[in-house]
Amino acid sequence: MSDAHAIAAVHVSVSRTTYANLLPAETLDQFSVERRAKQWHKTIEMPDSAGIAVFVAEDADNMIVGFGCCSRQRSEVLAAKGFTGEFQSIYVLPLAQGRGIGRTLMAEMARYLSSLAISGGACWTLRDNEVARRFYEALNGEVVGEQAHGPSTAVALIEVAYGWRRLGSLLGE
Repeated sequence: MSDAHAIAAVHVSVSRTTYANLLPAETLDQFSVERRAKQWHKTIEMPDSAGIAVFVAEDADNMIVGFGCCSRQRSEVLAAKGFTGEFQSIYVLPLAQGRGIGRTLMAEMARYLSSLAISGGACWTLRDNEVARRFYEALNGEVVGEQAHGPSTAVALIEVAYGWRRLGSLLGE
């Protein structure tokens, strides 16, 4: 059974909370569980050769409270810097934050990327997303890039990339 719908529900809920003061309301209004569920179903069903993996975290009632998705690096700029793995997304419901779920998801993704013979990885986050930045910094991520990104608005958003040259550091090695 696919977890796509539950992952989509977490994705939309956390996005609307996290980005409420960072993205325009019209952008957030476009987030729907149905649309995200279709996207996550496609991602989950991709063949192993695509190098994409999705991990979920469940609570005591087996409800998905967080997820992470990783792959080979999509950014040529970051890959050229040695960050050949990518942490595409990590989302944890606010009620489940502060319990080590994010750390565990990052470790599982790092373990997966390492199994692909990838030694370094990175992720993008909005520069103004202070919660995410503190999380990545607590995991000893270093800022390794910055880019302007304009979704569908006239206002450019600035993203920063956090990187780990050795994925083993996320595994306690």
